[in-house]
Amino acid sequence: MNVDVVIVTYNRLEKLKKALACYETQTMTFRNMIVVNNHSNDGTFEYLESWKNIDAPFAKHVVNMEDNLGGSGGFYTGQKYAMALNPDWIYLADDDAYAEPDMMEQFYKFCDSHDVDKMSAICGAVYGMDGKLALSHRSTYKISGKNHYERVFYESKEYLVPFFFVDYLSYVCSYLNVGALRKVGLVNSSYFIYYDDTEHSIRLRKYGKIACVPSIKIYHEEGGGGTSPDLDTTWQEYYRIRNQCHMLKKHRIMLAVDKTLYMRKELRSNRFSKEKASLIRSAFFDAWISRLGKHSKYKPGWNVKKKKYN
Repeated sequence: MNVDVVIVTYNRLEKLKKALACYETQTMTFRNMIVVNNHSNDGTFEYLESWKNIDAPFAKHVVNMEDNLGGSGGFYTGQKYAMALNPDWIYLADDDAYAEPDMMEQFYKFCDSHDVDKMSAICGAVYGMDGKLALSHRSTYKISGKNHYERVFYESKEYLVPFFFVDYLSYVCSYLNVGALRKVGLVNSSYFIYYDDTEHSIRLRKYGKIACVPSIKIYHEEGGGGTSPDLDTTWQEYYRIRNQCHMLKKHRIMLAVDKTLYMRKELRSNRFSKEKASLIRSAFFDAWISRLGKHSKYKPGWNVKKKKYN
């Protein structure tokens, strides 16, 4: 079985070094490691130029991007590069995720004892650096009321069994079946960040089930951000809102309609700052006309504190 690893990195050189070291000491190795450098400017390019010439149990590949295309663009590039190498499975993880030494071994053991050809993906258990399960990486959904969509995380008790099936996975410690990718396609590169792996999960589930195997473990440093009106308005929130609405429009359109009408009502209540209301309107409008990619205004680093209006 040929497994190729894809890691996407952007301006986190010290964390990348730590992450790469975890793959070099696996109890069972894999075939290729592909590192996608998302136009970093912190010395990552120079480091990877040296790193790729150091012997390892696997072949090394470095893809240097000419622009920062976000997580979705980086993972699309990595998936496309790996597909050209004709693997059986493509493994995905962030540059701040640190694999347990037997992570690959546990994956092979699961594949040896189960009919995985019909599965679209296999993912592991993600832990925070405090040793607690990071439940947000594996989820399902429920619909309440008329068309209210809510994402639901699996509880810790689910991880006490040898494996269980999930609806959504994140791109942290996830193995994608190449057979499924050939049927449903790669990640949507134009999402930039957020919901790219969720939307991809919906398509993957059309091919086969997604199994979460708790014995496959990785530790992950979580990022920040949020969508509460009490938090600062940030560029990340635009992509969260836009991409979720676009995902629902594509796969469950009545949920997108309901969400849009609800937010339209909320905007009329004037509980948002002028700048935040503008961001929300832009996100929903762009979702409905499928204007994706990196926004001309809401680029990484954009931020404005919430203002109070009478």
